[in-house]
Amino acid sequence: MIWWWLDQHRAKAEKAAFVALQEEHDWLASVRKRHLADFQLCVDVEVIHGGETFKLAVIYPNTFPDTPPVVMPYGEERLSSHQYGPGGELCLQWRPDNWDPSVTGAMMVESAYGLIAGERPSGGQPGEVPSEHRSTLAGELRFETWRLMIPEGAWASLHGQLPEAVLQIEVITTVRRTQRVAHLTAIGVRDAEIWKTPRPAPDAPGKRLGYLLRTSQDMDALALHRGGFFEDITTKVPELTSLLCGPEWPFLILLEQNGRRTAFDIVRQDGHPFLVPYRIIEEQELSERSASNREAVSGKRVAVVGCGSIGSKIAASLARAGVRKYILVDEDIFLTGNLVRNELDAWAIGWHKVDALADRIGQLTSDTDIVVHRVELGSQTSSLMLDSVLEATGEADLIIDATADATSFNLCAGAARRHRKPMIWAEVFGGGIGGLVARSRPDIDPPPLEARKQISSWCDDQATPWEFRPGANYDAVGQDEVPFMADDADVSVIAAHATRLTLDILQGGETAFPHSAYMIGLQKAWIFEAPFDTFPIYLAPFGPWQDPRSTADAGDITELMAEMSDEGAS
Repeated sequence: MIWWWLDQHRAKAEKAAFVALQEEHDWLASVRKRHLADFQLCVDVEVIHGGETFKLAVIYPNTFPDTPPVVMPYGEERLSSHQYGPGGELCLQWRPDNWDPSVTGAMMVESAYGLIAGERPSGGQPGEVPSEHRSTLAGELRFETWRLMIPEGAWASLHGQLPEAVLQIEVITTVRRTQRVAHLTAIGVRDAEIWKTPRPAPDAPGKRLGYLLRTSQDMDALALHRGGFFEDITTKVPELTSLLCGPEWPFLILLEQNGRRTAFDIVRQDGHPFLVPYRIIEEQELSERSASNREAVSGKRVAVVGCGSIGSKIAASLARAGVRKYILVDEDIFLTGNLVRNELDAWAIGWHKVDALADRIGQLTSDTDIVVHRVELGSQTSSLMLDSVLEATGEADLIIDATADATSFNLCAGAARRHRKPMIWAEVFGGGIGGLVARSRPDIDPPPLEARKQISSWCDDQATPWEFRPGANYDAVGQDEVPFMADDADVSVIAAHATRLTLDILQGGETAFPHSAYMIGLQKAWIFEAPFDTFPIYLAPFGPWQDPRSTADAGDITELMAEMSDEGAS
């Protein structure tokens, strides 16, 4: 799009602004307009200050006036400390972060003159113009292709260690296109580490050993090296002689007494040492970026029955909140078609969902304790296996049924009641019109089977009948035979609500939810008047949870044991 053709009034205003600026100030020696490729407008100006002439180009982007013009010198000249490298554009008063469409190209030139004059005062001494540029880590790293991630606590672990020391380290390296990121995972020899990362580490093949060198010696020759061949490295840095004796040269972190920290990968290239500098990035604690009580939830074990669309998303979200202990139950295999609605990705294709999800959780939180069961509750499996899985499920601190299957629900409900454990269940309705999230807490809510009965009665009491017939895989067909299908966004909404209910229980304290069941609309259908239309469902208390089986005293048990055994019978 050619902005000056579409907005001819603004184009004429830009021209008039330059004419007025030249008439008002004698420092603007010349103004010449021309067109670049694709008819992009460029205004060449000559600015005079202190007897010196500065040639600048004002280049209007095709998105002007929504974005600012670029003002830059001709050639590779470094005009200012407020410049994106030699020959780069000037960082002026108006930038993309504070741009106002009413600002003209002439005003940009005036700002450029103020910058040039401010850094070249009449006294001859270089001046300084305060910077308004606020750099971000992401912006600084845009051209830093080699990075070393340092989790919190790594440097603190060195307190009390010798000031002069060589410590073994372990790093894991990930590679993407031209970028390489190393992750410090341990300090100290294996099985005797003084520090291990509290973070989940990438599951990557690039594991290697290296060294951390603490010293008070002058290390300028190494620390200030910009990378490349370093022929006499052991002569200038004799401390490295013993570290370069092995067949594989090490990754090196240098910690100097003056506080300077640098990192290098020392590789062998054509038989000579070649240094690759790494930018060190020190990370903040995860707890600073999480609203959940990570300490409270990290010790709780959650059983997730059903690791498909909803279950995988709930488990991953809980891991991000700090949950580390899981029991995962599902016998299904992850196939390509599952990619449309699941937390897992193409790396999981062909694997059992429980195994792939366990790996995924390990990428999101550290020190995981995950037990997997490749079985479907209620399927054609051995009774012994079913009994074992149900008992393990009941021993968790909380049970989540994410199967939307009646048989699985009944078995989970029985385990929850027998072991007096809270239970969460969630379901996405066919067609993605909405979903249900519910909880059942011992002695507070009715047991799961009774809660489900009350929810079913609530649905029956609604004036609007259910108007869809179910299909497969979250499909539904309306009265006009138009199919509806739930997508990943629909599943994610319901999974997020179920996760929040789960965390509310795991964290303890007063609940944030006045009701224990919610119908959540995602389309205008059935009882829902609009997307996100929500109906809380009141669940009537049921009294203390009791095991449906009778509770006998010791005498009854002894008598029953004798009755059920033929041993000792005459």
